[in-house]
Amino acid sequence: MNRTLAALLISAVLAFPAGAAETLREQSERELDAGGIASLSVENPRGVVRVSPAEKGRIKLTALKVVRAHDLETARRFASETKVSLSLEGGKCRILVRYPQHQQVRVGLWQMMSGDFDFPGVEVSLSLAVPPSLPVTLHSTSGDLYTEQIEGRQELDTTSGEIGVSVAGGVVRASTTSGDIRVSARGAARLRSVSGSLTAEQIGGPLDAHTTSGELVVMAALDSLDLGTVSGDIRVERAPRGIVATTTSGRIETGAASGVVQLSTSSGDVDVKLVPPLTSAEISSSSGDIAARLADDMGCEVELKTSNGTVDTSVPLEVRTVTRHRVTGRVRGGTTPVVLRSASGDIVLTGGGS
Repeated sequence: MNRTLAALLISAVLAFPAGAAETLREQSERELDAGGIASLSVENPRGVVRVSPAEKGRIKLTALKVVRAHDLETARRFASETKVSLSLEGGKCRILVRYPQHQQVRVGLWQMMSGDFDFPGVEVSLSLAVPPSLPVTLHSTSGDLYTEQIEGRQELDTTSGEIGVSVAGGVVRASTTSGDIRVSARGAARLRSVSGSLTAEQIGGPLDAHTTSGELVVMAALDSLDLGTVSGDIRVERAPRGIVATTTSGRIETGAASGVVQLSTSSGDVDVKLVPPLTSAEISSSSGDIAARLADDMGCEVELKTSNGTVDTSVPLEVRTVTRHRVTGRVRGGTTPVVLRSASGDIVLTGGGS
């Protein structure tokens, strides 16, 4: 049998190829009146989705198909079978991208054996300009999701893509499995990731952020913080209205914390600055060290306790009880409770936290 004439009939799930002989790009646009539209939802399994503000009362959609295939005929077929639909129902605008799920591709056996073949693939990038106050819902499987200067409520969800939200005005809910999330918002935010990192650049409302194995960073916060990670570190520049933060094997580092402060880690260290107005502080670590700094003008009632480590303090302390592993007393006549506990780590309490 002539190998060059033999063929295999292959049914393949589409994937974006590493390289191909033909690349086909098709761009389409649609613009509509936003009057009567109360919300927008977008579902694009793969490909970037970007949402930005538009002139009042208009919605503009730009869709770019990029198809890569071994030949132009196949690329055109894949492009024609990839559909971007827009529907309006009950005040809801829905945009959906449908990709060809299975395709039959004829491949020469010699072509397969020589490696001179790439399975065809297609990806659609969506750019939307919408009224800033319009609530937005974005969903993807492997694509990235980005929004900028949207005032309405936002819900973004992707499995393996990353999420970026810039200068949001309303409530933000964002989740991803293996991607990173970066958000700046004037309102409240709820962020979730399994193996990705979470970064809150600026948050004006309450922040609820949890990840399993990624790092969690809060650069600027104006409201309360509820933070958690299993194996990642937590770093917070300031927490002016209280913070609850937990991690199993990571480190917690918090600057200028006030309100109710509760920090807990199993095997990591804790470094925190406590400043007024402080309601209470409870900081614990199983096997890590704890370093706490008090603002120079703050009074409190402290309890420092460790089972196998050492206790050291350099603040002016009116001592009530003192042993090798436990110290209690009052600083500057204050009554605000500050409790530092570690099972096998050292505890250090100093001034200069302002």
